Amino acid sequence: MNEAVHNYIRTKKIDSFQKLRLLLFLHRHPHMRVSSQELAHRLHLGDTLLIETILADLRQSGLVTQMGNNYQLPDEPELKLYLQQLASAFEHPVTRQELLKQVKPTRVPAPL
Repeated sequence: MNEAVHNYIRTKKIDSFQKLRLLLFLHRHPHMRVSSQELAHRLHLGDTLLIETILADLRQSGLVTQMGNNYQLPDEPELKLYLQQLASAFEHPVTRQELLKQVKPTRVPAPL
């Protein structure tokens, strides 16, 4: 995975497996408009509140757009390019592991 993709993940705050999974789902269905409830069902997360929090984060980063109660990817060439690179990285076991390490949230040690 190239450095530009690493920087994009950091810049756009793709900092959890759930965010990555949601983005890759929308990448596979670029014209789909979907509600948070439908995403929770389709991604087998079952937690609509979690999905709504993720969607709010992704919307703030410019990675999804909201139309009423539905969400979809914006029609932006740069976004499509980076999501294609993320999808390709996710398909290969070695780069998938690199990708998962990068999106894993860092834990802050508890005070002693």
